[in-house]
Amino acid sequence: MKRRLDKDHLRHDEDWYGNNAAVRCPVCGRVFIMSTFISKGQRECPNCHRSSGEITNEAVTLQWPDEQEIPIVCTRAELLAKKRLEEFISLVEEGGAVDPASIKAKLPKAEKIAFIEREGKFVAVAAKKQALASYVESIASKSRYDIQSDVPELGYVAVSESCRGQRLSGKVVRRVLFEFGDGPVFATTSDEKMKSLLGRNGFRWVGHEWRSERTDEMLSLWLRDSIWQ
Repeated sequence: MKRRLDKDHLRHDEDWYGNNAAVRCPVCGRVFIMSTFISKGQRECPNCHRSSGEITNEAVTLQWPDEQEIPIVCTRAELLAKKRLEEFISLVEEGGAVDPASIKAKLPKAEKIAFIEREGKFVAVAAKKQALASYVESIASKSRYDIQSDVPELGYVAVSESCRGQRLSGKVVRRVLFEFGDGPVFATTSDEKMKSLLGRNGFRWVGHEWRSERTDEMLSLWLRDSIWQ
């Protein structure tokens, strides 16, 4: 579903001035603000995450699903209790971007997992990770960029092969980022699509690339300094 605002006929609870617009979420009813400066022109409803808006110099548009498909967040312990931890691990393994040793250890650093499911099965996941200080220090050394050892990591982003190309990774990434609060977050990747996704969600590439010992690909470090950047 999509709706385009008419600047000359705004509703009583809407406003559009320059590069900023206040809109009401068509799903949960909460008013939220979009900005070409602060939110890079795109933002999900911060309350329900079910609608999203885009603002340009020419238009403001809102879109939302005509059927429920909202990312859900669980802790690792909750997935284990529901006997769905192995399903999460399997989808991450299918993505192929995670060290097999971490897979074998059952992804112990995952604290919270955002997921979308269809027909009772996970089709997209992303996780908040609290990496070991030694791992973060290793990333800092390889990238030649100073990063605090207690900064959490965005990781384990995966979409099932049958559902790729449907922008599901963006949904789970944006939802799990909400769990980090407004502090810094880092991510590492070699994938061009992932780099684009990180850039759209306030991350910037910092430091230097380094070669992965496992895949021989060039990895890069991405940092979101705060929720406002």
